[in-house]
Amino acid sequence: MMIGIFENEFVRCELDDDVPVLRHRWLQEPPAEDFKFNLLRILDEYTQLKKTYTSLAWLANCELLGELDLEVEEWLVNVWEGLLFDKAGVQVHAVILGASIFADYPMERFKMDAEEKYRTKNLSLGVFSKESEAYAWIKAHQPA
Repeated sequence: MMIGIFENEFVRCELDDDVPVLRHRWLQEPPAEDFKFNLLRILDEYTQLKKTYTSLAWLANCELLGELDLEVEEWLVNVWEGLLFDKAGVQVHAVILGASIFADYPMERFKMDAEEKYRTKNLSLGVFSKESEAYAWIKAHQPA
């Protein structure tokens, strides 16, 4: 069952408790500070929900995210990865990318950097073009 968590002009965050996965869909390109603020809010929700759903996955739909500036790209690698994988303990992380190679590059870079940095943590990181592919992959990679 899909449960709405929050929504604003930039992002919609929902819990699919059947899987379970906390998913968010960017609705438009946010300014840098709004991007970070919303990710941190989603992270807080994830941390709380993980107490109930121990195998909770993370799904980010970035089809409408737009291009991120260099400062945000650096923040993703230098700050966000630690918050997501060390502090919150995300083990299964999927991203749905859009059609723009310029908008998708930061997400690809984030994935490659995280795979290298967290190689010993047994993370499952996937990048997809369709939600159905991401869901099938999440279900196959969640711990039993």
